[in-house]
Amino acid sequence: MAGKENVVVDLTNYKDKVGDRVPEGRYRVVVEDAEKDRSNAGNDMINVWLRIVGGEHDGSMIVDRLVLTEKSLFRVVGFMKALGLPTPKKRLQVNIGTWVGKVLFVDVHDGEPYNGKVKSEVRGYEKAPKRSASPAKADPGDTDFSGLDEFTRSESTGATRGEATPPEEAKERVENLLDAGPDGPGYGETGTDVPGDQRALAMEVPEEVNLDDLRL
Repeated sequence: MAGKENVVVDLTNYKDKVGDRVPEGRYRVVVEDAEKDRSNAGNDMINVWLRIVGGEHDGSMIVDRLVLTEKSLFRVVGFMKALGLPTPKKRLQVNIGTWVGKVLFVDVHDGEPYNGKVKSEVRGYEKAPKRSASPAKADPGDTDFSGLDEFTRSESTGATRGEATPPEEAKERVENLLDAGPDGPGYGETGTDVPGDQRALAMEVPEEVNLDDLRL
């Protein structure tokens, strides 16, 4: 009985070769797919599926055809330049699979009706500027201190040069260094026996600490 028989329709490899219709204008697109084909006139050509990225028509598909004839090579060259590919004046062997995933801008206009349907056609190509990468989340251990040379962080205590030191604490640290005598740290030939933070703090005695009152 008619109407009750199941029919298997395999759409696995189906590709819409007409594309969507979108308002005329410029769109940011990504190359979704590309395959070699042959035109109705028997010329080699490349079908390119361009998916619109962003905006009101995000996800819409535009199908472009690059015919490999001498009079149509200007479109092929324009497309390749928009992808950032070299176009030297010689015979090229191009792997069109490498086009997939590349981003560019296209100028779209209404084309002639095809099978009663008006489709969008690509009239121009332009290279898409590279978007700056999103700044990574700062890692405390990888903090960039460039431009802040006037501040030096102590490796031992975490103190920062330029921070105020209480007068009593500064005086006590200087006294400890001096009381250690010639055999103590700080009295080496080069002074390198003194840890960096102590040398730095010794240089940070506030003006109100009178070193003349200290016994040497």
